[in-house]
Amino acid sequence: MFTIKNWFNRYALDTLNRLQDFNKIKTKAYYATITNDSRTSDILTEVKKRNKLFYELLNKQKVKGVFSSPPYVGQIDYHEQHAYAYDLFGFDRKDELEIGPLYKGQGIEAKNSYVKGISEVLLNCKKYLINNFDVFLVANDKYNLYPLIAEKSGMQIINKFKRPVLNRTERDKSPYSEIIFHLKSK
Repeated sequence: MFTIKNWFNRYALDTLNRLQDFNKIKTKAYYATITNDSRTSDILTEVKKRNKLFYELLNKQKVKGVFSSPPYVGQIDYHEQHAYAYDLFGFDRKDELEIGPLYKGQGIEAKNSYVKGISEVLLNCKKYLINNFDVFLVANDKYNLYPLIAEKSGMQIINKFKRPVLNRTERDKSPYSEIIFHLKSK
């Protein structure tokens, strides 16, 4: 039987295990958590507010790469799925800034908006990347949007890795695969 207590216990245990695993491999590398619109966020300014040493290093060396799993077009209401985190950490919800939100569906207008949004994020990221950067994006690209996203971002897809999704949190447990796109500058 599904109960909130069972769900919470499962997620709490999983979180504790992940924290223990992370603690084993954690280095003294700098990092910052920035809760902004990735299309327009000034990463240097945000990092400078949090850690001046990290800012100086980032400003001098730039970023070698990005590994991210962008939202999927019209598939999940991410703000609602993670509502507990907004409450727990006191983050402001900015549902209207979500890229590919569920409420927009998966029609042509939603897909065009998604391509524009993800492309704008990548263009913003490029400002902070070294010339020979590596970007890895995990995507369920059932609409084949990522070649256009790469083009609009001034990037090219140099490789694709297929990744089976084994442990799904949604009620739909049908097996499927995601693609990890490896992008570089054109």
